[in-house]
Amino acid sequence: MKIATFVKPENVGGYIKTTTKMIEIYPNPWDFHNTDKKLVSAGHYHKVVYYDLNEIAMGAPIGGQCFLETADNKKFKIHDWCGGPAAWETDGQLAAIPIWTRKFLKGTVQQIGVLDTRNMELKIFRKTFRVLDIRSFDRTTIYGYDSPIHNTETVTFDTKKEKIETLIKLAQ
Repeated sequence: MKIATFVKPENVGGYIKTTTKMIEIYPNPWDFHNTDKKLVSAGHYHKVVYYDLNEIAMGAPIGGQCFLETADNKKFKIHDWCGGPAAWETDGQLAAIPIWTRKFLKGTVQQIGVLDTRNMELKIFRKTFRVLDIRSFDRTTIYGYDSPIHNTETVTFDTKKEKIETLIKLAQ
């Protein structure tokens, strides 16, 4: 398996450095679990929780229903078909979540969803990806990889510059 390694942006002057070492990174789109610390926000006020995860196709990454759980035991459905793992923005109010979708002529693809816990809404951005492996979320920029196993591309996604396709208000 060929997976690029990730170096945090602050360590390399704002850029992601990649290599082609044969390594396994956990968590990843094929292997993540609700017990992962990465799914809990800073301050432990919110947690992204997945249910009914299944492979999208044989050997493909997994996806399923995704919920936001709050410190006061409230639960909000984020989306019916999310990938993972999610990544919380450094202040713990926003989370970047891969959203699976089917597009005419493109097939099954992913889009970036940004969960805003202040406004209780999910913004799904228009740009599509093959398989997202989101590694970090700093201010307005999401860092990671598209298709981490085959023809890997580095993702640097600025939420202020990308077009929003859908805005969903979360309901309890």
